Amino acid sequence: MTAILENILTTIQAEIQNLNLTEIANEHVHIQKLPSTRNFTSADFPAILISPGNLKHNPAEGTNLRDQIEYQIGIYIVDADNQNQTINRGKYLSWYETILKQFRTPRLSGVGTIVNSYVAPGLVVDPAWFEAGEFHAGVSLWFISWETRS
Repeated sequence: MTAILENILTTIQAEIQNLNLTEIANEHVHIQKLPSTRNFTSADFPAILISPGNLKHNPAEGTNLRDQIEYQIGIYIVDADNQNQTINRGKYLSWYETILKQFRTPRLSGVGTIVNSYVAPGLVVDPAWFEAGEFHAGVSLWFISWETRS
């Protein structure tokens, strides 16, 4: 049986690939354990990184038969822009907004336990990465799952 978290990650990957973001090839939409461009070459940019975040168990929610588990997923837009303040700004903002809009819906199709979700926008430009010569923007997605108790 595939883990619920793995189903969430692969469903998000497919949904982002279906957005057909300009200049981001499907093979540049990566699921990673931690978001990293450590082994990237210039040919690997631009890319979207998808990685799991925190997990929350809310014992005050759910039912007598099901627990409410919240899965956080980070979506990161990355590109090598060499600290250029103007190049690709419109494109980056378009990608960011498109991803936000895609996941504003309350359910994640294909993952049956998900009953709700919400988007927590993050940094539109991460200054630490910008100073290192890369563009990074982040979005947190939270998926609320009701899971049968064992």
